[in-house]
Amino acid sequence: MLLKNFCLALCLGLFTNLVNAAQDDDLQLFFNKMQSLKADFSQQVFGPRRELQQTSAGEVIVQRPGKFRWDYRKPFQQHIVADGTRVWLYDVDLEQVSIKPQDQTMANTPASLLSDGSQLNLQFDVMAVIRDDGREWFELIPKHSDSGFEALFLVLDKKGLISEMELQDSFGQTTLLKFKNVVMNKKIRDDTFKLIIPSGVDVIDETAGR
Repeated sequence: MLLKNFCLALCLGLFTNLVNAAQDDDLQLFFNKMQSLKADFSQQVFGPRRELQQTSAGEVIVQRPGKFRWDYRKPFQQHIVADGTRVWLYDVDLEQVSIKPQDQTMANTPASLLSDGSQLNLQFDVMAVIRDDGREWFELIPKHSDSGFEALFLVLDKKGLISEMELQDSFGQTTLLKFKNVVMNKKIRDDTFKLIIPSGVDVIDETAGR
């Protein structure tokens, strides 16, 4: 269930049509210079009444174009790995791996924001807003009605690195991701984005024959 909920949050959408260049230069610069990213993350999922429903934590690794890895370590081990063509969804407790076409699974999503970003200006309207915490957030509104979410918010820290991402989906749920120990543009091994499937694990391959 945690994996499904995260995939719903992850497979949503990102960025950026600069409506105010003076405000949004920092955001544009972050995506322009990003080639790879590695960070620890924590995740909270809130219900429509802001009740906390789930907490989890792990590590994310991204390599542009199109490659990423989200490794959940707490409270359960789960992995979402993409190599630019396929996406592996591995639930360790269920001993099950699903393999899906990446172009269908991750199109117009926040995952595609971090890992690709080649068509950001076609997907979102973006503006800078000041929230109650006094920090500058960037609000991203999808241009397409099939995105599956209502809005996405992102904040950069003083070093210009991503520190938080918040998704508000069409079901009234809010997913908050906080990033720490962010490292950008460090060389990442290609085999990072290949999932090694243990023997005995049930595999559902939707890419067979493609």
